[in-house]
Amino acid sequence: MDGEIQEARFLREGNMGTSRRVRLGVIGVGKMGEQHALNSYRFAGRAELAAIQDVDRGRAERLAGACGSPLIFDDPGSLIESDEIDAVLIAAPDHVHAELALACIKAGKPVLCEKPLADTPEDALRVLEAELGAGKRIASLGFQRRFDPRHVAVKNLMLSGAIGRPLLWKGVHRNVAAPYDSSGPFILMNTAGHDIDSARWLLGEEALEVMVFGLRSRAELPDESRDLLLLHLRMSGNCLATAEIYMSADYGYEVSAEVVCQFGTAATAQPELLCVRAKSYRGTPVARDWTAPFQDAYAAELNAWIDSVQSGRPFVGATAWDGYVALAVSSAASVSLLENRACSIALVEKPALYRDERN
Repeated sequence: MDGEIQEARFLREGNMGTSRRVRLGVIGVGKMGEQHALNSYRFAGRAELAAIQDVDRGRAERLAGACGSPLIFDDPGSLIESDEIDAVLIAAPDHVHAELALACIKAGKPVLCEKPLADTPEDALRVLEAELGAGKRIASLGFQRRFDPRHVAVKNLMLSGAIGRPLLWKGVHRNVAAPYDSSGPFILMNTAGHDIDSARWLLGEEALEVMVFGLRSRAELPDESRDLLLLHLRMSGNCLATAEIYMSADYGYEVSAEVVCQFGTAATAQPELLCVRAKSYRGTPVARDWTAPFQDAYAAELNAWIDSVQSGRPFVGATAWDGYVALAVSSAASVSLLENRACSIALVEKPALYRDERN
């Protein structure tokens, strides 16, 4: 009986031995922020959705009505500094990520920031420097593929060594249509970070050089569009990586990764949960946007982050270092695309604060 009581207490209180839930504030409740807010309200057992903020007050109010009526802030700085908030999730527009992350670090409040960490590698370095000044990791990055069951299965196989050393990562990233901007540099900075992080994480190596080719897939797109990109990376450890990033695939949203090893290959399986037979056709539906296929990953990522906040242990997902590297690679990739040449990737030396992990 005593064992059952202890188990129930652990499940209820979490790893810190305290029943106090983490009071979470979400900044930016557009498509991605709404997903996180709903997940924190419905699935994060050790968290309380305490506050939300968005430039669209009406949108924030509508979401609050579906999420237990959290506090609504008009200003993100006030939310970060509030004594009612323990941790912050940033899903605001890209250009404010770095400043908001810096404000969270200054306030000493753990922050999970959607990618990208900043607009430029230089601004990402400011976040790293702030963390180094604080002497601990405070900022985490929302590279959710690290929590996707299919990608995790591939990673675990790589770690086991069962099919030899990883040699080549191949990724596919397709969207129905470019949601904001179809220019190559924008896609590389806003979208390709996920693929860069996936290659680094699954291979366990760092990017050294990048070459990018791009084209405009249809005449109705602006002249500067490069909505179909091929990203080629020379990696450390004598490894290679290549990604197809097609933002106007039209048929649906799909992401996949394959790792070629010395004695075999491992690839993520598509999330085919349904087979439809109708009108002389048999097939599986494809999602129209990026949230549905990764819902399990978003929920797992959020819970792992909340656990790290409550327990004081390092987050097992991506760090500010990973966010900086993704931007450094994306920046070099943009130069490669615009100048039609291979570009070396220059990184600062990895600080000791981030060295106790392998990508």
